[in-house]
Amino acid sequence: MLKQIICYVVIIGVALADKIPYKDCGSSGVTDVTLDLTGCSSLPCIFKKNDNVTLTLEFTATRQFKSLTNLVYGIIAGVKVPFPLPQADACKNSVPCPLNSSVHVKEALSLVVLPEYPSISLYVQFQVNDNNNEPAVCLLFPAKIQ
Repeated sequence: MLKQIICYVVIIGVALADKIPYKDCGSSGVTDVTLDLTGCSSLPCIFKKNDNVTLTLEFTATRQFKSLTNLVYGIIAGVKVPFPLPQADACKNSVPCPLNSSVHVKEALSLVVLPEYPSISLYVQFQVNDNNNEPAVCLLFPAKIQ
């Protein structure tokens, strides 16, 4: 019995290992927000050029959303620089739209760290905007591109 409990604790620890702390930068209409990044278990997250990074966002809506749009920015020397996304429309990326209140959402996005990106430290702002272009989710975390 003790071996089973230890096994469950280890499995849970591994499952939670990539959840990273973030600063909320203005989320509205959501609760229970978690963010996972492949290969990032501590801050700053290290993004290696030519690698794919999978960002997994989970949240529960506390109001209805007609549509949702994903946005990613690099904040470099105080300037917000947009990063291109392969699929910005969250409704075409596993989020059921319109999204009703109390619905739990899990969305995964894969991004390529392009070789032409400069090797720098920056803050990453991941945002999901509603149909009024207001942030439903806004998360900020430090990263390094290498």
